[in-house]
Amino acid sequence: MARGLRYRIPQFRRALGARPSAAQLSEAQALLNPAQWRLYAALSSRDQWHSSETLRLLGARAQADHDLARAALLHDVGKGQIRLPDRVLFVLLSRMPWLLRRLARPCGPRWRTALHRSATHAAVGAERALAAGCGARVADLIRRHHAARPTDAALAALIAADESA
Repeated sequence: MARGLRYRIPQFRRALGARPSAAQLSEAQALLNPAQWRLYAALSSRDQWHSSETLRLLGARAQADHDLARAALLHDVGKGQIRLPDRVLFVLLSRMPWLLRRLARPCGPRWRTALHRSATHAAVGAERALAAGCGARVADLIRRHHAARPTDAALAALIAADESA
């Protein structure tokens, strides 16, 4: 629990009022095709910033690996618009997966659907990325970006950058 708080409290502070810079938006638009850009643009400003920060933290590795760069920018597109209080609730309930599974629903009150979207965003995001013209590797990175035991170096790098952003 202590490690989680040491990680989550600074992450929460960074998220407050976070917005992507003009340079981050330009970089994302240059790396994505129009359909992929629409997915990125539909994210909340907070999630756009987070995705662009994930890309920045990947640095030279993402510059050399365009699939990894696209995965960084699109890894959270399955969430849709989630309000910060609903995101906080999801993080808290993640410590009690049995309760999260019981409360998360694909339809119903906003907070329940937000829990469901948060819980399923990796799989949904992978499908949206495929539909927007991303290749199978990008979709696979997105689908597995919360894997407990990454099976390859690119996925491990994406997970580390996502957790640090």
